Amino acid sequence: MDSDISVVLPLNNIDELFNAPDVNPFSTHEVDILGQSALDCIEKRVTRHWPRKPRAVRVTLQLPADQMAPNLLENTRTAVQRYCANMIEGNRVHRRVVIQRSLRQLAYAGLGSLAALVIIVLLAVNPFGIFIDPIRDVLMMLSALAIGVLTFDAVWSVAFDWLPFVQDNTVYTMMMGMNLAIEPQPEQAG
Repeated sequence: MDSDISVVLPLNNIDELFNAPDVNPFSTHEVDILGQSALDCIEKRVTRHWPRKPRAVRVTLQLPADQMAPNLLENTRTAVQRYCANMIEGNRVHRRVVIQRSLRQLAYAGLGSLAALVIIVLLAVNPFGIFIDPIRDVLMMLSALAIGVLTFDAVWSVAFDWLPFVQDNTVYTMMMGMNLAIEPQPEQAG
């Protein structure tokens, strides 16, 4: 069953939504402790649920009262959507490059496998009687192993290298539609 994701992140300023602060393990704010931007923290929480899509992603950013400004929520929503759209487009371009590289690797693996097959056939026929049977068998096995290694890596690359990009784009799409709220940080008793 799909569930909701609710995230409350106290920030020192709105810039921490996009820019990671320095690591500060003595802070009480998650972004400071981890040295990550708030969007990175949100992305990791949404990614934990992948491939299941949550019904809703609710994010509440808590800022110091003096950081609250008119139109801050609308400007922040627009900036988050622009950021996510740019990340999705960047992932699409990068995925295209990775897929082209994987297909090229598969073509090279096919050529290498063909060369190894030719070697196996030549060794099996042994037209000049150059190799004695044990050496010929070892060379044939090594050629067969080369075919397996070349083919496996290339097929694995074609089959799975695109997956992280799809995962990231799904997460960024969900973040574009998240329910964002900005509120003042609660006053600490002291």
